[in-house]
Amino acid sequence: MTPLKIKEGIRHILHLDEPPHELAKAFAAGVFVAFTPFIGLHTLIILLMAWVFRMNKVVALMGTFANNPWTIAFVYIGPTWIAVYWMRRIGIPVPRLNYNRLVDQFHQTLASYSIWQPAFWIKFLSEFKPFIHAFLIGTTLAGIVSAFITYFITYYGIQYYRRKIKRQAVQ
Repeated sequence: MTPLKIKEGIRHILHLDEPPHELAKAFAAGVFVAFTPFIGLHTLIILLMAWVFRMNKVVALMGTFANNPWTIAFVYIGPTWIAVYWMRRIGIPVPRLNYNRLVDQFHQTLASYSIWQPAFWIKFLSEFKPFIHAFLIGTTLAGIVSAFITYFITYYGIQYYRRKIKRQAVQ
């Protein structure tokens, strides 16, 4: 996604005839879903969520773009590392998160099996099992915090923009 496309997307949101609360809610829901660990299902999840809660589907889908090829490492590794740190602090036995070791394990698993083989997933889950809870907890909490912050930034940003447009129209 190029900066021009991002700018066009923001312009699209700002010109919709929906209340700022509704637009901010849909965008924040998309950001929350972007942080969930269900890679490959984000679009389906947010569209289902938008349909159930009657949110703007396009705006909600735009929120999921918070997780993209340029941000995926930050979206998943950072919250997982923080969760591992806090789980260890409160006494939950989780091994130290060693990024290089994890990458090596992943490459060894990938060299041994195709991702389409059940053996790949069995090996993958057995090697990464100690971190799965930290991954789920970390990304979920990061998603909640990010959605909360995103809601207010979007809500007040839309209100500010609409007041600015009204002032320009009056002059």
